[in-house]
Amino acid sequence: MTSVVPRRRLVARVIAAALATSVLGACASDGPDVDSGRATAHTDISVAAPAATDPTDTADTSDAGSAGDGPVVTVPTVGAGAGVSGVGDELFPDLGNPGIDVEHYDIDLSFDHATNEIDAIATLEITAAAELEGFTLDAVGLDVSAVTIDGHKATFLNADPELRITPHGTVPKGDTFDVAVTYTTKGNAGTISAGVTAGWFETKTGSFVLNEPDGARNWLPSNDHPSDKATYHFTIHVPKGVTAAANGSLVDHTTSAAGEVWEWDQPDPMTTYVIQLMTGELAVVDSVGPNKLPLINVIQAGDEKAMQPFIDDTAAQIDFFDDFFGPFPFASYGIAMTDGYIGGAMEEEGRSLFSVGDFRGQRVDLSTALLLSHELAHQWFGDAVSPAQWKDIWLNESFATYGEWMWIDHAGYRSLDESAESALAQRQHSDYATGDPDIPGLFGFEVYEGGATVLHALRKMVGDDTFFEILSTWAKTYSGTSRSSADFVALSSKLAGQDLTDFFDTWLYSVNLPPAYPS
Repeated sequence: MTSVVPRRRLVARVIAAALATSVLGACASDGPDVDSGRATAHTDISVAAPAATDPTDTADTSDAGSAGDGPVVTVPTVGAGAGVSGVGDELFPDLGNPGIDVEHYDIDLSFDHATNEIDAIATLEITAAAELEGFTLDAVGLDVSAVTIDGHKATFLNADPELRITPHGTVPKGDTFDVAVTYTTKGNAGTISAGVTAGWFETKTGSFVLNEPDGARNWLPSNDHPSDKATYHFTIHVPKGVTAAANGSLVDHTTSAAGEVWEWDQPDPMTTYVIQLMTGELAVVDSVGPNKLPLINVIQAGDEKAMQPFIDDTAAQIDFFDDFFGPFPFASYGIAMTDGYIGGAMEEEGRSLFSVGDFRGQRVDLSTALLLSHELAHQWFGDAVSPAQWKDIWLNESFATYGEWMWIDHAGYRSLDESAESALAQRQHSDYATGDPDIPGLFGFEVYEGGATVLHALRKMVGDDTFFEILSTWAKTYSGTSRSSADFVALSSKLAGQDLTDFFDTWLYSVNLPPAYPS
């Protein structure tokens, strides 16, 4: 996510950067030498601290709660107690449920912009991560009328911020079952967390969702925590003449007197906070990126010509980043333009979300290059590999900011060294450590530019070849999973051939950083 206060912080940053670089024209070199030129709440289940895993073990990279090489967030044996809420996230202790692993969401949803009403059936394929006498889904403000388990009616209780569900009998650990929730709600911005409003937003002609950090539960009963990834299928019913888009690829579209039905399928595992669902006067514009990567773009109808330069720039950015981060991690990519106001942008998986008003200049400039490159870099860092806990958000935002620095260096707007030195100078007087944010700091300077200084210091410490080997190995090895800061420290140490614990204690977990980068 690109942000200001916090999501709107980017606008001021872009203006300042534009003023500082208005006379810059020199283009930095290609290739690896790019830099040339606390809230508390009670939870009844404790979750073991994330353990560092072998970064070269690629036998199975299933997400937390799944079988495989071991989840990052370790679920204890909780038995019947799994009916209580919370996977043990330090910042959001009530989110998620440690007793369930959602494998797939099938979302059948109707939205009418005229009434702002949502009618939906969400069917979740769930594997029991523990023996279950009951379990919860995160749900806020949903009017649930029915719940079934494998087609049989189940007892449920609306108890915001969760939906409590009781099966007829105990579900053995390891069993997989389908839970269908029928509900209605109103499109609304929903939860305010970390200074941002998240959930379902209305626009002049339609709607969009922006879920980070905990907004999905405002319109979707879900395991709304980044440690649980799933695949998705969306069937979206809208009035005639309205377009609906979601993550992945369009697999069907039908029109009848009753309206339009749009079906989208997302086979790549993703967390709830990067769901895309938007409606309005939209056009689906297909293009092709590097290595024949499909670019599926969703833009405002009539803007096809005006948005083409940004589609083309996106393809160029993918071609640049894959040299450093590895192959693009998903089956497709694209840009999505809402007529609503985001005040920045959001890295929704496989198609990043932007406000069309930020692109009305119809040409690529510093501000649009920052937006496009930041959200694109997130596809490797944050989307393909997601944070195990919200305190690990620097694994998203610091990395995306560093990718942004790399691109604006490559494009000739500002050298990477200038970005890094400026950020380090500002980082000397911080309120918290990059690796230990509180809720108000989730989208703050220390996590974004301040966090990118950690990566630049790591690059100076280990050298370019090892640094980019660390980044590309991280993205490839752990794609489709949720990982912790401890995992990144372990990977970095392994590939650097030295214990980097002291380095990360100094740069990642200290409030005030050294005055200069390692030589």
